[in-house]
Amino acid sequence: MNSFQQILFSVVTFLLFSFSCVQVWAQPDSNDEAAEDIEEVIITARKWSENLQEIPDSVTVFNEDDIRNARIQTIKDISLLTPNLTVSNNFRSGLNFITVRGLITPQVGSPPIAFVVDGVTVPSIEFINQGLHQIERIEVLRGPQSAVYGKNAIGGAINIVTKRPSDDFEVPLQVSFAQGGDVRFAGAISGPISERIKFRISANYQTFDGLIDNTFLRETVDFVDQSIALQGSLHAAFSEKTTLDFHLRYADWEKGNNYQERIPSPARIEDFSIYTIGNVVGLDRSTFINTSLKVDHSTALGDMTFILGYNDADVLQFSDTDFNNVIPDPAFAVNFNSVGVQDNPITEEATILEFRFASRADGDFRWLAGVSYETRDNTVTYNDILDINPTERVTLETSLLGRPNGSVVALNIATAAHLTANGISTSAMVFNGEGERTIQDSNSYAFFAQGDYQFTDKLGMTLAMRYDSEERHAFDARPGNSTRSDVVRTFSQFQPKASLNYQITDNALLSLTYSNGFRPGGYNEYNPVVVRSYESEVSDTYELGFKLSFRDGKAIVNGALFQIEQENAQFTRFNSASFTLENLNAQGVDINGLELEVTNKFNENFELAFGYGLVNNEITRAAVARVGDGTVTLGRVGASMPYVADFNWNLTLLYRYALSGGNNLNARLSANTLGPRQFTFIEDADNLSSGKSSAHTFVNASIGIQNDTWGVLLYGSNITDELHAEVIYRWAPFIRIRNQPRQVGLQFNYKF
Repeated sequence: MNSFQQILFSVVTFLLFSFSCVQVWAQPDSNDEAAEDIEEVIITARKWSENLQEIPDSVTVFNEDDIRNARIQTIKDISLLTPNLTVSNNFRSGLNFITVRGLITPQVGSPPIAFVVDGVTVPSIEFINQGLHQIERIEVLRGPQSAVYGKNAIGGAINIVTKRPSDDFEVPLQVSFAQGGDVRFAGAISGPISERIKFRISANYQTFDGLIDNTFLRETVDFVDQSIALQGSLHAAFSEKTTLDFHLRYADWEKGNNYQERIPSPARIEDFSIYTIGNVVGLDRSTFINTSLKVDHSTALGDMTFILGYNDADVLQFSDTDFNNVIPDPAFAVNFNSVGVQDNPITEEATILEFRFASRADGDFRWLAGVSYETRDNTVTYNDILDINPTERVTLETSLLGRPNGSVVALNIATAAHLTANGISTSAMVFNGEGERTIQDSNSYAFFAQGDYQFTDKLGMTLAMRYDSEERHAFDARPGNSTRSDVVRTFSQFQPKASLNYQITDNALLSLTYSNGFRPGGYNEYNPVVVRSYESEVSDTYELGFKLSFRDGKAIVNGALFQIEQENAQFTRFNSASFTLENLNAQGVDINGLELEVTNKFNENFELAFGYGLVNNEITRAAVARVGDGTVTLGRVGASMPYVADFNWNLTLLYRYALSGGNNLNARLSANTLGPRQFTFIEDADNLSSGKSSAHTFVNASIGIQNDTWGVLLYGSNITDELHAEVIYRWAPFIRIRNQPRQVGLQFNYKF
C-alpha cells in the first residue's frame, strides 16, 4: 500500500470510527427495537466466572463466532485484533516474537505473556504456536498478571478455552483450498459415551507449497510438507459435586524454516526487491505433546481444583548460516564468521502441578488460594556444518550423509565417523562446536491468593498476591566444559496486585490498578566471552481504566491509560566473538501508553469493532555487560527497546443478511495497521544503525453463506499484498524475515 493509499485508508477509517461513536451516544438505550439483545460476556481469565464489563482489567474477548468469522488459527491472528499486542514470525516456524504494551520477548528467553489452555499454563514459548482449533473462547488480558498466573505473565495472559464435549453427537468438518497449494482439513466428533461421560476428538491437517521464493534455488521456502494436529478431551461427571476433565494434544510438522534475507545496509531494511538467496533448504521438524488433567470438587465451603499437566517438545531446526550462495571474499567472511549450515536440535519437558481452593461466589467477599509446582528440563544442541561449495542445493538429508565430492561436510564427530567409514577423507575438516551446548533444568514453586470485596453497591476492591521461586541449574555437556560451566541460582519475587473499581452508573465503571510483574533471570550458553547469567526482570504498572456500555450493551467503549517502570529489562544480542545469542539486561526502561476499544452493533445486520494502542518506550538506564574483568555499556539512554511498535490499530466491519431457507450472507472487512518499529540492536551506542520501519496496513476480507448445517466462504488475507519485515537481526550486517504475501482461498464446512 503506497503513501496515498495509507492516507486515504486512514481518513476513511477515522470517518467510520467517528460515525460509530456518534451512533453510540446518539441512539437511545431502551427503544432500539431494530437491534437484537446482546448477551453479557462472561470470562474466566481471573479464575472466576465474571462479567467482562464489571472487572478492573483490560481484556479483549473473542467468542466462537468471532473466531470463525476472523479465521483465527494462530496467536498472530489474535494480535491483529488486539491493541498493543504484536506477534511476529521468527526464524523458526514455531517460535514467535511477542510484544505487549512495549514489553518484548528476548530471542532466547521467555515471552512477556502467559499462555493458558483450559486452565493449564503452557511452560514455554515452544508450546505456544501449535495452531488453534475447536476453540470456544479466547481472552486476552493486558497488564501484569503475575499475581494470578505467576512468573513470565509480566505483560498479560492469553486464556484459551476449548470446546467442551457435547451432550449430543456432532461431527463438524471443514476443508479449505488457497493459493500456494495450501490445503487444510479440520474435523471433529463429539458426544456422550454414557450418561456421565462425554468426549471430543478433533484433527487438523495441512500441506502447503509456499508463497515466498528463494530466487537462487527457484523454489518456495515457506512450505509445509505436512502438519498434523490431534486433540482429544474427556469430561466425566462422577457426581453432582465432582467432575474430571482430561485433555491430550499432539502436533507434528515439517515446515520451511529460517528463510532469511541478507540486507546490506540500514537504509534497505524495507527494500523487498531483496529476496532469499541461500543455497540451503531450511527445515523445522517438530513434535509436541501436551496433556492435562483437571479435577473439580464442590464442598459446602467452596470449590477445590487439582491440575496436573505434562508437556514435551522435540524440535530440529536446520538452516543456512551465511544466507548466501557464493563463497565470500575475505572481508565478507569476517562479517559472517562462517560459511555453512546449522543443525539445532532442542528438547524440552515440563510437568506442572497446581491445587487451589475458591470460596463461594455469593456475598460481598470471595477469595481463592493455592499452590503450584513446576519442573522443566531443556537441552540445546548446536552443530556447525561446513558448506564448501555454497552454489549447490543443500538439504538436511544431504548434509547428514555427506557427498562424495566433499561439497558438504558435517562438523560433528558422529557424522565424521560415518563419512570415514564410507571412504570420505575428513583430514581437512575442522571440528567446531559439536554437541550439547546448554542443558538447563529448573524447579519452581509458588503460593498465591486473591480476593474481591464489595464495600458498597458501587465501590469494590481486588487484592492478589503471589510468591514465585525458581531454581535454575545449567551446564555445558561438551568435553572440557561440563565442570567449569556448572552453575545453580535461585530467582524469586513477591508479586502484589491491587485494584479499586467504582461503578459510576450501571453502565460506567472506573478502575485504578497497581500490579507487579516478574520474569526470572537465567543462564546464557557457556563461553569465556559471554555473560554467563542475566538478572530477573521486574516491572511496576499503574493503570487507570474505564468501561462504558450503551444501548443495553449493544455499544461498548473500553479504555485504559498505563505507566510501566521496568528494572533489568531482558533483551537478546548476537555476540560475534562467541558466535552465540546472549541475553542481557537494560537496567531501566519506562513505558507510557493507552488503549481504546469500541464495539457497536448498529442493528441486526451491521456491526463495527475498533481497537487502538499507543506506546512510548524509553531506556532510562543503559545495559551493562560484564565479561571477565571488563565492563561494556550497551544502548543509549532515551532510545527504545527493539521491536516495539509506536502504535497499532484495527478496524472490523461485519455485515449479515438473512436469506431464504435459513441461510445467512456474512461479509467481513478488516484492516490493521502496525506502526513504525525501531529495529534497534541495543548494543549499538548510537541506537540508530539498524533503521526504523514505516507504518504498514494490512487488509483481510471474506464473504460467504452459512446456515446451521453447511457453509461456504471466499476469503483473502493481506489482499493489498503489503510487504514488511517481521523481524530483523544485526548480523552480516543485517538479516530479515518477511511477512506472508497475499493469499486468496475458499473454505467449506459441514456439520452432521
